[in-house]
Amino acid sequence: MCKACLKTFTVGSRIRKQHRSSTNGDVLWMITNGIPLSKISDFTGLCPRDVYRKIDFIYSRVVDHNARRERSFASVDWNKVGRRFATDSQTLHLNWPNKKTRAQIAVQHLCTAHANTGYIMAAHLGLDQSEDLPEIEARMTDAGDFALPRAFRSQARVWSETEFKAYLDKITRGVAIHPLEAPDVDLDLQLPHRGALLRQDIMQLAHAFVLRHFLGKGDERFVFVLDADSGLALSFISAFAPWVKQKRADVIVVHFNKHKSNDERIMLVGEGNVARQLATGISRANWATLKADEKDRHTDAAIEGLLQGHLIDEPFAWPFHTKSEPHRRIRIMTDRPDMAPDRRARLMRLATLRSVDAYFHKVRSNLRFAARPAHTPSGNGRTWDRHYLYNPETMVKIIEIYRFKHNWLGSSTTKKTPAMKMGLARGKMRLSEFFE
Repeated sequence: MCKACLKTFTVGSRIRKQHRSSTNGDVLWMITNGIPLSKISDFTGLCPRDVYRKIDFIYSRVVDHNARRERSFASVDWNKVGRRFATDSQTLHLNWPNKKTRAQIAVQHLCTAHANTGYIMAAHLGLDQSEDLPEIEARMTDAGDFALPRAFRSQARVWSETEFKAYLDKITRGVAIHPLEAPDVDLDLQLPHRGALLRQDIMQLAHAFVLRHFLGKGDERFVFVLDADSGLALSFISAFAPWVKQKRADVIVVHFNKHKSNDERIMLVGEGNVARQLATGISRANWATLKADEKDRHTDAAIEGLLQGHLIDEPFAWPFHTKSEPHRRIRIMTDRPDMAPDRRARLMRLATLRSVDAYFHKVRSNLRFAARPAHTPSGNGRTWDRHYLYNPETMVKIIEIYRFKHNWLGSSTTKKTPAMKMGLARGKMRLSEFFE
């Protein structure tokens, strides 16, 4: 009891104040394993409001945990675990809670994965859930932002309400909604809509600086493999410019055809096997008997020969096609004439986005709202989905919770979590330890 105001308080775990704290672990596993929020309410017996409160509590624990544990990046032996990272983005969707609009808002999910361990170093969404569009519009009007180029605005990092409404009008131009059409959403699960979209270039640059903060404790040499998203390579080169000048960082951009069918990918793999046999002189049967380091050595030697006479500024077409990245084209943005030919060939071989793309596949499979939008004949041109989220804040929280689950908890079949491979943990984290 405080002797001044006579109020009482308890120091200890926040879980003591929770209603039915035994369901915390169930809610965490359900939201990270494809169970819609409405079904979580049915399974646990919690009302929808309590489900959202559980998500808030789990998110707060995740933020506290990551703030404590990710300080240990300074102690990671990068030369041992690997110095290569892969960065890519995927598009997630929010339902705009307006019956007449009934549109899906595209939100960019930008992630960087450690290539060897699969640890997701950072995951950011292209929205700020704390902002309100009318307030942004008022601040921009008062500051005279609309008369300035976007780069010089006081609110340059977010979209204005006017710009956002123009975007909505554009994506719903061909959608016809009858004015008397009745709403069919579950208002009990719908939360008030807040949040503003972030400018993609601002988010990319901030993401790169976060990585620089995590890695800036030593003098190791790092390799960043990036998707060919507009502006992403320039953001990393800007953030790591001092390291690039010191030859401590290499930035590589990868582009491949993401629209090939499975049969086309299998056919390309066969063509790649033939090309590798011609380049190395090793038959397919003998290649299968080689160890991984022997395969890498022969591949590097073959690529080094193919790179002779190749212009530095030109993308290199990878000849040995893989199923996950067909027709891969590679460009080393930090290439220079004095780079050793064997290192250039090795960087070409290591230029892959498999680690981050594997994580994106898990997000699509295990988060119900992250599934790709589907068009139906009865949808009248709309792609609204009843399992998608309305509130940007909920999306931010669940994405961060899933990153924690991937890095530290894994699944029942996981022997070593990414955190264990990274050296940040000695074993799989138990839920009792997390919620204590």
